[in-house]
Amino acid sequence: MNALTLTNTEQMNPIAVGEIFARSGMFPDARDAAQCATKLIVGGGLGLNQYDSMAGLHIIKGKIVLAANLMAAAIKRSGKYDYRSESDNERCSIEFLQDGKTIGVTTWTIADARAAGLGGDNWRKYPKAMLFARCI
Repeated sequence: MNALTLTNTEQMNPIAVGEIFARSGMFPDARDAAQCATKLIVGGGLGLNQYDSMAGLHIIKGKIVLAANLMAAAIKRSGKYDYRSESDNERCSIEFLQDGKTIGVTTWTIADARAAGLGGDNWRKYPKAMLFARCI
């Protein structure tokens, strides 16, 4: 079966796709085929399609990390869990829910980020998004 006849539930071989993604240069954290294939294999195990695996999984200090938007989507998609968030550029608080009832609250502040040694360009440019990512 060739790539043009794949159904929505089928995916190409991760090594072959890894080669394509590596050559594309679109994903700075995965520059070679082995890194790309690893992201594809891990993502497949999580039920992600190949593009979402490349875009939503990141290799940070040799470990695969799930992007905050994928974590948030997985919570919403579960049908059992949900969350509500309140955030600004100084603080993010997320209330986690199970069957509509609060099961926990997590809060991250700019002060927490500074204490953890975080503060690169993304923290300066997008503090609200970075706080949400840490909080989720």
